Amino acid sequence: MLFIAIYLIENQKKIIKFCFERPARKRKQSQPNYKNHMLKKLIILSLILLTACGGNESNNENPKNEVPKALQEEGGSKILGRYRSNDELTEELYQELVSKNTELKNLETDLENFNAHDTLNIFYNYDGKSEDYYQTANNKANSIKDSILKNKIIVLLKMSNEKYAEKTAGLNQLVKTIHQKKSDINDYHNALKIVLTLPIIKKYQDENLPKKSPFEKVIKDENLLIEKIKKNTPEY
Repeated sequence: MLFIAIYLIENQKKIIKFCFERPARKRKQSQPNYKNHMLKKLIILSLILLTACGGNESNNENPKNEVPKALQEEGGSKILGRYRSNDELTEELYQELVSKNTELKNLETDLENFNAHDTLNIFYNYDGKSEDYYQTANNKANSIKDSILKNKIIVLLKMSNEKYAEKTAGLNQLVKTIHQKKSDINDYHNALKIVLTLPIIKKYQDENLPKKSPFEKVIKDENLLIEKIKKNTPEY
């Protein structure tokens, strides 16, 4: 088949000319006869091409290698039949795709290297000091015995706290957005894993669907055993 394919490639111009050029001695033939002549040639060419390509595919095909490792048989039983922790099979299938795809490798590297914590900690450390201050200051204010002075100090702290809240409102919103985006990244990442691995499990389902005959035989054997049991059971 390989030689046929090589021949077709090397002589493709001659073949095309053979298929599409009118016969020199029959230029006056009717249009329907010419179409039939062309159709026969195209059918012959198609059969040759299909035979060559089909032969190469059957020679190169290795069904076992097409099954992802996560779905291959091991120790006589399907890995699918094992008890798995949540998301393990989906993750294994996805990681196999990552190992074979440069873009996915780069994506996973970017996700692994991405770090928002250092930036967030800048604000958390800054904000934490103010929170600690207002908490301890309010405790001291509440311990003041003079009620008039106590109320003045509490109002003073409240006004200061409100001004601080206004001052940091923009930063708080940015922090909130960072957390939301982080959640979005996780959502889209999980969606990506599902979308990419779903065709794999579907292909596995289609190509590895068990035949019914072994199960039907088991049922038949069960029925025979039931009849034997009944036959050997005395009347009661």
